[in-house]
Amino acid sequence: MKLSRTTLVAVLGVLVSACTTTPSQPVVERLDGNTATTLTALRKPVELVAETLHNAGGDPFAYIGPFETNRSGTRAQYLWVSGPSVENAKVEPTLLCDGQALTLTSSDSDMSHLGLSKPPYEQPAPWSLQWYYTLTPETLKCLADAQRVTLETKADNGKSDQFSADAKALAALKEFRAH
Repeated sequence: MKLSRTTLVAVLGVLVSACTTTPSQPVVERLDGNTATTLTALRKPVELVAETLHNAGGDPFAYIGPFETNRSGTRAQYLWVSGPSVENAKVEPTLLCDGQALTLTSSDSDMSHLGLSKPPYEQPAPWSLQWYYTLTPETLKCLADAQRVTLETKADNGKSDQFSADAKALAALKEFRAH
């Protein structure tokens, strides 16, 4: 069979485009083999960058990441929050959505209670603290539609650090909400 030059170019174009990598999806699903729970999460959590740090040279990043567990059709959504430890930090952080403090219900951080054998996101650094909250549809909508999200961590002495992300950095939350 003889191919014309035009046909050959078209076939090569299709083959080359098939070999190029497509952008990775921001939302991934994986099965926790130890608990038989399907976990849906962002490929990478949303990174918030420090606006104010009371400790010069402190970790300039904090993270938020929604996740959903599905165990035999029973679904639950949570919000994972991680920030650098603050000296004597015993106070829960405050999460602001476009300047308004969100009311978050703390969830047991015991992974088995969440239906998981390990955390949904890797701990960013050994000194990072992690919190888990029940994620309501209203809170997820606010975070996904926000122009700015700010996480404030406080130490017992009243000193605080603030970390923020803008709408562009929060785009993956829209994908998670739409999944």
